[in-house]
Amino acid sequence: MSTLELVQATLAARDLSAAAVARSELGLAPGFPDPELASFAMANEVLTLGDTYLEIVAPAGETSALHRFLAGGEGGYLLAIRVPDTAALVERAAAGNVRVVHQQDFQGATITQLHPGDLGVMLEADEIPSGREWHYDDWSVPARPPGASAGDLLAADVAVRDPGETARRWAHLLDVPVTHSPGAGNGVPSVRIGSRIIRFIQFAATSGTGTGRRGLVALDLRALTPGAPREITVAGLTIRLVPAGEGAS
Repeated sequence: MSTLELVQATLAARDLSAAAVARSELGLAPGFPDPELASFAMANEVLTLGDTYLEIVAPAGETSALHRFLAGGEGGYLLAIRVPDTAALVERAAAGNVRVVHQQDFQGATITQLHPGDLGVMLEADEIPSGREWHYDDWSVPARPPGASAGDLLAADVAVRDPGETARRWAHLLDVPVTHSPGAGNGVPSVRIGSRIIRFIQFAATSGTGTGRRGLVALDLRALTPGAPREITVAGLTIRLVPAGEGAS
């Protein structure tokens, strides 16, 4: 049975030129498409970080649901996790008033997407067949090149109006405890998803404390080259390259 783990983050851009920016900034190889997205009028490129992935999606037609998201600007769109038991997760979602917006079977995996209005960002929870780690295990995909400056996902920041309540909702959904990452006061409400962390930070619609953007606003990736932490922005999403020993705490 597959274990709980954060495996992929997705950002939405107006076109796939954002993927070229990400590849250049992070030293990654050209990615690969997921042909399943064509049926949703989306184009995409998936970049290999190691055991995890960074996906860039863009509209591929007038009917694409991405147009509504992009009306608010480019940025973080979705987090995808591996779960051991979809049926149990859906039961907990119903009990916690978290809406399921899409469910399908894909190459033996059960894909369940949950409403961003309930969780701060769209969450995809995928039950992967036994013996596999992720959808791409048996695909022909490019590896991370030896000279890459970025490695695997470590953490994600999701900006919401009530970080504590949102963390509790995720914790109930995934059957994990709420933790607190380092930060002001008692720390930043967080949940650990396998070896990785999702932190819930304060969204502020006006100037003052907190971020002025809602949803998935930042990712921590493992830095593979020496030097101080580095921060870049790709299509509205902040990506921090974090040295070993930092990030997922």
